Amino acid sequence: MDQRESDVAYWELHGRLEKAEPRPAGRDVVVLSNIEQGAETSSGAPGLTIRYVARGCENYRIEGRGYRLEAGQIMIAPHETGAECEIRKTEGSGTLGICTLLRDATDQLDWIYGPLIVSADCIPLGTMMHEGARALWTAPNAKRELARSLISGLRSEMPSVAQSVLKQAAAVDGAKPRTRFEMMRRAYLAQAYLHATLDHAVDLKELAGVAGISPFRLLAAFQQCFGETPASYHRKLRLNRVIAEASRRGMPISAVSEEFGFAGVSSFSHAYRRAFGRAPVWNKAS
Repeated sequence: MDQRESDVAYWELHGRLEKAEPRPAGRDVVVLSNIEQGAETSSGAPGLTIRYVARGCENYRIEGRGYRLEAGQIMIAPHETGAECEIRKTEGSGTLGICTLLRDATDQLDWIYGPLIVSADCIPLGTMMHEGARALWTAPNAKRELARSLISGLRSEMPSVAQSVLKQAAAVDGAKPRTRFEMMRRAYLAQAYLHATLDHAVDLKELAGVAGISPFRLLAAFQQCFGETPASYHRKLRLNRVIAEASRRGMPISAVSEEFGFAGVSSFSHAYRRAFGRAPVWNKAS
């Protein structure tokens, strides 16, 4: 095999998203992007893409279906048929993200029937992609080595991802593996939305609209995947974020809790005791 084809290709996209000059060849690929707007169609390749958006929003069309990747989310998808990407100019700063291609990485992943969107908070791959994007964005040089390190880490982590996905899919009701995966995918979409929406309580109808299934089916799939209802899961997220923010800012709970949908200290404390069975503790400034 040619050395170029066994190596990791790295490049950066800035400004407008569009295909222009030929890009470096490589077996695996890492792309750091800072895009204001534009659209591009990437050709298919035997492998797995892992995408992460740090800022903004990216819209994808894969095999005729649309997918929206928000800030703080990861998309894991087979890349055999390629993908269309569109970034709309909805904010002045544009989007910041990172995309990787792991060639032939789907060989042992027969569970991957389509794209899986996950909150970066919920998966080690999310930490890897976030840290990888930050390192590549700030590094003055040696970016190829950073790209190689990221690819190595992602490949090492994929067996654990596969094991976790298979376990959760097996817990979801459905006669066929493809059906179970699809319901799990919808549950992950709902989970990602909950992680991105912490300023108010999200009701089941709103969440089902995001996931694209009925409230009844979403409730069942979410409980089977994550072991609790969406309401309980989201409440704990918001409660923990209040504690984390109060500690980080060195502020009292009263100054933070309303930002996350709680009507003051009394409401927050009551909800915390019900969720965790104990009083909240934080590094408070009052």
